[in-house]
Amino acid sequence: MKHHRKQYRAIFLSDIHIGTERSRVQYALDFLKNQEFEHLYLVGDIIDGIAIKRKESWNNKANDFLKELLNIAASGIKITYLTGNHDSFLEDFCGNSFGGITLTDEVLHTTKDNKTYSVLHGHQFHSKLLHLILLCKKVNRFRLGIENKAIAYAEKKGLDGIICGHTHDPKIRKQNNVTYINTGDCVENLTCLVENQDGKLELVKLD
Repeated sequence: MKHHRKQYRAIFLSDIHIGTERSRVQYALDFLKNQEFEHLYLVGDIIDGIAIKRKESWNNKANDFLKELLNIAASGIKITYLTGNHDSFLEDFCGNSFGGITLTDEVLHTTKDNKTYSVLHGHQFHSKLLHLILLCKKVNRFRLGIENKAIAYAEKKGLDGIICGHTHDPKIRKQNNVTYINTGDCVENLTCLVENQDGKLELVKLD
């Protein structure tokens, strides 16, 4: 697949779920190789620790993606890895940097037009029990509940918005002067979020 090369201030990728059979990591890899950007945010569930424990799937594309991340970091481009619920095994390393990749659970991002967003995976806005119950029965209700809590969280902190992954539901939603953005995923939707040079945030397809 060939992407038209663009220059972005930032790229936000989440939910690649490397280690699962359903991961389509090659789309994320090809996209990153064909773009120019100043900051890469990996917004959780990039590596699926649950699937790795089951020894579900790992291939050369997964290795190539991790190598590309190290190459990107070595070139001087900032990479921030935000832990999610499937890569929670990395939480103990939050606050540290490895190969130029900084691990954390939340970070603030300020766009070119001076709007400030919290960036975090999104699993923080529900309990594990609620996740299991509602995800199996009422997916839309589960997603909406997370969105509403995320918006309330950003509003309470006086932020312009919040950027999450987790729900695999790419969208940009504005409410009460707060913008909620979900980056989507690299499993079903093949989307990510980008910040253009003028500060505009938009969802783009990886395929």
